[in-house]
Amino acid sequence: MFPFFNPRAQIPFYATEDNFFLGPISQQVRQATPKGDYNVRVSFNQYGFRDTKDLRDSSERDIFVVGDSFSMGWGVEENQRYSNLLESKLARRVFNISIPEDIRGYSKLVKYAEKCGGTVRNLIIGVCLENDLRDYSDGRTGAEIFQEGKTGKSSVSLVEKTRAWLWSHSALYIGVSYTFQKSPLVRHLLESIGVARNIDRLIPNNEFNEQVLMSSRDELVKLATNYDSVILVIPSRALWHGKKMEEENKVHERFVRFLRQAGLRTVDMKPEFEQGGQPLSNYFSTDPHWNPSGHAAAARALLAAFQTR
Repeated sequence: MFPFFNPRAQIPFYATEDNFFLGPISQQVRQATPKGDYNVRVSFNQYGFRDTKDLRDSSERDIFVVGDSFSMGWGVEENQRYSNLLESKLARRVFNISIPEDIRGYSKLVKYAEKCGGTVRNLIIGVCLENDLRDYSDGRTGAEIFQEGKTGKSSVSLVEKTRAWLWSHSALYIGVSYTFQKSPLVRHLLESIGVARNIDRLIPNNEFNEQVLMSSRDELVKLATNYDSVILVIPSRALWHGKKMEEENKVHERFVRFLRQAGLRTVDMKPEFEQGGQPLSNYFSTDPHWNPSGHAAAARALLAAFQTR
């Protein structure tokens, strides 16, 4: 089977002993979707981050970006990420230490970066409203929750567990998936019978819960107040697509209000995207992440925020 479809070529994030995720140390891997939205090579440095710079070279003037897969640049080339674009426009070095995690995981990533020699003073925290909002009072990390899912202790369906296992073990499954899903007609058929997931199944739906919003805010405050921080609010695609747009809007607006009431400097991408009249043009068509246009818009908004400080 071609190396292109080798399960080992997919991004093998791993959980550390301190219960947070990192990328594969000093490796280059492939990141692609069978549906054709992207096909990029992703390089990880000696620390497990998608960044070419050495943390030990950082200074108090530099900026660090922490967040989940959006901020890591899922599906886009490294130089297309908002962190790289901001670096070129602001003429200040920007270190990207983002890994698919949650708010508690972001704190662990920052501490890990500092332990590795990073000088973190200025911090951009990319908060994803698709999956970062939860009740953090359980004390668990995202890595612990993920491990519970792998061992059968979560509510993840058997179909999803089987798909995840095949994706990480079967080159044949990956090859067939890429071949079949290139055809929109075949892809829609596979989605209709549950073999493939359409965009609606890829996006978690938020339910309005003030306890969840306050807990998420409190967890974010714990991290942000230790640094000169800017919160980048990454809106869920479900704001403009699907059957729960009204509830998603209520969740989004209330959470942003909570952040600002807590005194956190906040850059909200929802009005930035809506200003152009086509907010979904900033997302991939069959994947919930930002395309290069979304990253460019975020870089512009962050640049304006830094220039007005």
